[in-house]
Amino acid sequence: MDARKISDKVFDLAQKHGLESAYLAWAMEKSFHLAESPLERLPCANVKPAEEWRCDKDGKMTCGECKLVSYCSKDCQRSHWRSHKQDCKDPIRSPDWQPAWIRELRSPSFMSNSPTWVIPQNERQFALDLHIWGNIPAMDTLNLANNEGSLVTQSNLALAYVASGDLRNVVRTVNELPSDFSGELTVLLNDREPMIVLRNILLLMILGTVEDVTEAADIAIHFWSSAFVQAPHLATHSRVILEFAQALQEDDSFFVNLGNDSNIGGIISSSTKNLLYNLSILEMKMEDANRELHRVRFEPTRQDRHHRTYCRLQPSHRLAFLEYRRFGIVLPFGAANNNFNTPNKFLFSPDGQWLQDDMASPLESWNIEDVVAAGKAHGAQPADIYGCLYFYLSEQFRIFADRLRKFKISFKIYTVDARQLAKNLGDGIYESQGLTKDTVFDRIDVSNIIDTEYVGIPNVLADWAPFLNKNNKCAAILGYSMNWVPKQYNSEPGNAARVSITPKLINMGRIGVGKNFHPDLIPAWFKYYVALYDNSAAFEEYLKKQGTNEASRRAGVKRRSKHTVVPHRIGARIGDSPNALPNFPTDDSWYWNVQVCQAMLSERFVEFCRV
Repeated sequence: MDARKISDKVFDLAQKHGLESAYLAWAMEKSFHLAESPLERLPCANVKPAEEWRCDKDGKMTCGECKLVSYCSKDCQRSHWRSHKQDCKDPIRSPDWQPAWIRELRSPSFMSNSPTWVIPQNERQFALDLHIWGNIPAMDTLNLANNEGSLVTQSNLALAYVASGDLRNVVRTVNELPSDFSGELTVLLNDREPMIVLRNILLLMILGTVEDVTEAADIAIHFWSSAFVQAPHLATHSRVILEFAQALQEDDSFFVNLGNDSNIGGIISSSTKNLLYNLSILEMKMEDANRELHRVRFEPTRQDRHHRTYCRLQPSHRLAFLEYRRFGIVLPFGAANNNFNTPNKFLFSPDGQWLQDDMASPLESWNIEDVVAAGKAHGAQPADIYGCLYFYLSEQFRIFADRLRKFKISFKIYTVDARQLAKNLGDGIYESQGLTKDTVFDRIDVSNIIDTEYVGIPNVLADWAPFLNKNNKCAAILGYSMNWVPKQYNSEPGNAARVSITPKLINMGRIGVGKNFHPDLIPAWFKYYVALYDNSAAFEEYLKKQGTNEASRRAGVKRRSKHTVVPHRIGARIGDSPNALPNFPTDDSWYWNVQVCQAMLSERFVEFCRV
């Protein structure tokens, strides 16, 4: 009988005697000693998985070729060369690498006039296409420095994320609060997707209830972003699942303390409760999860889309992206990963399907330059971009977990449509959770539901403007649009604009006529043109078609022309005019934000405040 079956039998015995909570607490404490310790510095890459051995020193000498791994000494580097050579000499790192469509003398499949265009991505459902990770970088939705200022440290604040998606904006906003903040912070979190809500609840419980902040952050990193986790971490997953299940009442409300002063409560849907049960009993084999991950991420008809991304990357970043695509684990490139041998069932459906599409990556949820800076501070090289992400998330989650313990934060979580949420608030449905009819918010983040296929601007303003705090002149509704582009003429650079922008790109050294130039690479460079294209007039026309001005007047709000919380578009500066272009003044800034970051750069943000 294997160890897991023995553990299950012991748990069953504990459950019969009402000792399941005590057993899981004991198992979680024991698991910390069995798991790999959280990384503080980049480790030496001399790892021998077959022997379950790794060098326990820091990596200080970087491989001069790929800069993806580092070693503690020349001896370790020589010892590991036979293994590392396979990565270092991988063909994808070749300076002569070209995308498949060029090698095969055809047009790329993502171009609609391609003769090899098999089935468009939206007509072939090979994945569930759930958006678990945000695909634009996290924002501080308070931005106190440009708004309420330092005087807010003793004030109470209330934030609403009415179509929250993941917790990235919450994490960044809480982490940017002044360290001496002593007010009470209320955070309303709502999303109609059960998996997103469940992940948010369990992540908050991991960060708020695991006593050791360092361990909590490490478990949270992989719960959030890795397809596979360490088996010892399952004890923590099981404990928070049990605590959450025990907190659920007959009316599907719940309340859980996160330390002494913070808490989480709300009402979940029956679908969310069913999902919790189905995932708690799901058993996935490593080989099945691997097969499913590979099926989605290496779908043959999607190859050109990945190669379009690789075209913009430096050789080692191509390999780093491919490595994450293969294994789905957020760790430094050279770190030991053989203990990450248990599927993270919170990234799979109850029947074992991968939830997201093949392009999804947790890297897209964060400011890429901040990610690289955090990696450097812990010894990682910029080439090791997912290693940098590991250290960045470790920093962010440690800060967040610490603030859950020091601040007074109350999370209110719901699982309804955003319009129904506003109605329920107004009807006093949530008074038992502390949200009265008179509840108002200092920021209301509506995400991308301003797009017409979701709720649309008129309905968003009618529903949510009444909940803006009248006593705070900085109170605002924040939203963004990703889907406006295909609906609006001139939203992206056409032929004439591209002719005008091309000389600028050549003069900037962004495109050239070097030995690797090929005219069929131009589709991969389209994003470069977007970065230098002013789409503000087209966006104004899009807003006009929605009747934004009239909707604002009826709701008693106005759209800000000068933003104070978020920029008008990704890469622009807060306070810039609406027609300001993204600001990437250095070669490095351009590379990270245009070539590595996968945001389209055509996204537009809006802010509304009371008249």
